[in-house]
Amino acid sequence: MKNHYFAFLRAALCSTAAATMIAGCGGDGGGVGTDPLHSGGSTPTVSSAVAGTAMYGKSLVLTLVGTNLDQGISVAATGCDGVAMYVSSSGATAAQYACTVSAVGSGQFVVTGTGGGATLATTTFNVPAPQVTLDFSNGAGVAGEIVLTLAPDKAPITVRNFLSYVNSGFYVGTVFHRVSPGFVVQGGGYSAPLDANTQNLKSTNAPIALEVGTGLSNTQWTIAMARTNDSASATSQFFINLADNSGSLDPNPLTAGYAVFGSVTSGSTNVTAIAGSPCTAIPLFLPTGECTPTPNMVILSAMQTR
Repeated sequence: MKNHYFAFLRAALCSTAAATMIAGCGGDGGGVGTDPLHSGGSTPTVSSAVAGTAMYGKSLVLTLVGTNLDQGISVAATGCDGVAMYVSSSGATAAQYACTVSAVGSGQFVVTGTGGGATLATTTFNVPAPQVTLDFSNGAGVAGEIVLTLAPDKAPITVRNFLSYVNSGFYVGTVFHRVSPGFVVQGGGYSAPLDANTQNLKSTNAPIALEVGTGLSNTQWTIAMARTNDSASATSQFFINLADNSGSLDPNPLTAGYAVFGSVTSGSTNVTAIAGSPCTAIPLFLPTGECTPTPNMVILSAMQTR
């Protein structure tokens, strides 16, 4: 009776957990998803395996249709980490697994039976380079959209950091606070309003390591992370190169360089509009020759759109 009781209790716990990671219910949760509902019994079959729309850094769901899917199957993925079963939405004829997309390009799910290890289904998915869309306005006629295409294959640490701020909503309400004519526009750190008397620097996550020498360069319309003199101090602030600044901002004997992680693929004229908008010098805040757009150029939305 004791063994039956523990078996019943384990099945009850596993069957009622919502979106449970499979560790603790029969699997390891680390890249391979094993059906936690049952093991052994009738042979499972898969008639359909469909992956959702894949976005870098986002959850991707695999939906299986078949028979005896509660009898013991395993799901592995390439380019997608932490495969786990949605226990609450899975049963004998339908099952769902999710993972977090970790690479661009082609990925694949492989479904096997845990009994004999036979392949029950494979399905591929494609992950495009992530894109972020920024909408901005100064409330006085200068407004627009900037689309950034990111390069996680070249700068994974920096891209993940930037996307964490984007997807948390951090950038909404921040301003492009710095215009250095013919050089860069910079933003992503200060909240509006910003003027000579008020400069509210937002609290950020921990700084990240510097990623340079990856094949990306500070050429015109690229986006890179701002930092202090400490090479590993970048947090949320970014800048867009208005010109080819590779000679001064790429690694050289005078600087460790600045980490490029993407480029403007739509809206470069809007970047030019920010750089050419009315601008006020604020002594002790920015160096001589640089200025802050006035009225403030505020980021209204920042969304990962691909």
